[in-house]
Amino acid sequence: MSAIAVSAAGVLMGLRFKAPALIAATALLVIGSFAWNGLGLPGHVTVTKFLILAFVLACAYIIGLSLSVNWKRKEG
Repeated sequence: MSAIAVSAAGVLMGLRFKAPALIAATALLVIGSFAWNGLGLPGHVTVTKFLILAFVLACAYIIGLSLSVNWKRKEG
């Protein structure tokens, strides 16, 4: 479920924002992962899961960015 949420956020960011938003979202993902582990909440986030989520975020951002470019190209 987290991969779906992260990919949806990545596509929406790609449609609207540029690269600094991706960097900020990845930083929030890191902070959220460390906070989740530090609090000892159930479902600890491992490094592997974080890397997978970061990769999914980046790929979804690229997809959103390419969709944005294609839509702008068709408009003008």
